[in-house]
Amino acid sequence: MSEIYAITRPPQTPPPGPPPLLLLLHGFGSNEHDLMGLAPYLDERLHIVSARAIYDIGFGYAWYYLYGVPGNLQHDHASRAQSLKVLTKFVGDLPAHVGADARRVYLLGFSQGAVMAMNVALTAPHLVAGVVAISGYLDDQVLHDVRPDALDGLDVLVMHGSLDDLIPVAGSRALRDYLTSTPVRLTYHEYPIGHSIHPDALDVIQAWFRERVAGPEQPA
Repeated sequence: MSEIYAITRPPQTPPPGPPPLLLLLHGFGSNEHDLMGLAPYLDERLHIVSARAIYDIGFGYAWYYLYGVPGNLQHDHASRAQSLKVLTKFVGDLPAHVGADARRVYLLGFSQGAVMAMNVALTAPHLVAGVVAISGYLDDQVLHDVRPDALDGLDVLVMHGSLDDLIPVAGSRALRDYLTSTPVRLTYHEYPIGHSIHPDALDVIQAWFRERVAGPEQPA
C-alpha cells in the first residue's frame, strides 16, 4: 500500500464473492470522515473506503495546492501530479488489500476529490469500473496521457450545482463535453445549488450504485 491513510466500512450485507469496492475522495480542506457520512445511504454490498488526501494544509487535507480566488481557482501542477501518482498506486493495490473485487472498483469524489477520481479513471482506466464526480472540473493537464479507446466500458456520473461560486458549473460542463467525445457511458445532472450535494443527487447516486452492484460481473 502507499502512504495514503484511509478508513473502511466493510459490506453490511456481504455478497457471495469478493465485494465491489467504493473509494471516497474528499475535497480541499476536508478529511477522510467527510464523505463517509454517505456510507449508510449506499448499497450495503459495497466495501467502502474513504481516503485522506496526502497534503496537510493545517485546517484539513488536500490532494493538491490551490491558488487564485473562489470561482477562478488554479491548481498546482506538481502537487497534483504527485497525488495522482500516489493515488493511482493506492487504487491498484486496494482491492487485494481489503479482499474486494478488482473488476468492480468505483471512485466517488467531491470537488478536488472529483478531479482526482476522474484523473485516475482517465489515465488508468484498467483499474476503475466507474466514477461519480461531484462539483469537479476537467483537468486538461492529464489529457495527453489519456487513450480514449481505453475508456470503453467506463461508467461516469457527473453532478454539479448550477449556482456553485467556488468551482463554477462550467468545470463539469467541460468535463461532460470531453467525455461525450469518448466511449464512456456518461450520465450528467445539474442542480440549482451551490458547492454541495443536492438531496435529489443522493437518490440518483443510490440508484446508480444499485444498478451496478446488482448487474452481472464483468468477465475476467
